[in-house]
Amino acid sequence: MPLKVQVSNLIDIAVAVVVIISVYTDLKERKIYNVVILSGVLVGLLLNLLNYGGSGVLFSLKGLGAGLGLLFIPFALGGFGAGDVKLLGTIGALKGTLFVCKVFLATGIAGGVLAVFVLVKQKKLLTTLKRIGLSFFLLITSVFKVNTLKNLDKAEFHESLPYGLAIGIGTLAAYLVG
Repeated sequence: MPLKVQVSNLIDIAVAVVVIISVYTDLKERKIYNVVILSGVLVGLLLNLLNYGGSGVLFSLKGLGAGLGLLFIPFALGGFGAGDVKLLGTIGALKGTLFVCKVFLATGIAGGVLAVFVLVKQKKLLTTLKRIGLSFFLLITSVFKVNTLKNLDKAEFHESLPYGLAIGIGTLAAYLVG
């Protein structure tokens, strides 16, 4: 079996290990651990170096940057935790820019579905939709006022979603879709 095929399989295994551990710890402890993230990035750099040489390192770094960049603005606005951003970056470091973009899109869909499910279960869907509409209206009508996603985060209404789960579902979907 050629080395490239074996390394590709190892990358897929590394993605699975990083995502499964991260989803588990995010659900259980609401944390995605840096040791898991850093290990995944290093494995991605090493395996892509072995597979493609210097261009493999560049491939990993571009994927890492894309993954971090895709969630940076929502993170800066208060919509995501740093662990979620780093997890997406790690997936990019392992699988590259194109794959992490697919994961990002699938994660958005999965996150939306999960959020609706949580809001329906808590009987807060209508209230939340009204508040989002009001926030959007205020954003549009207040040109000079800075608005962030934190405006939606009121203790009496807020129930955060462990977004690592959505990233895990998005990663699985990216593999299944191809």
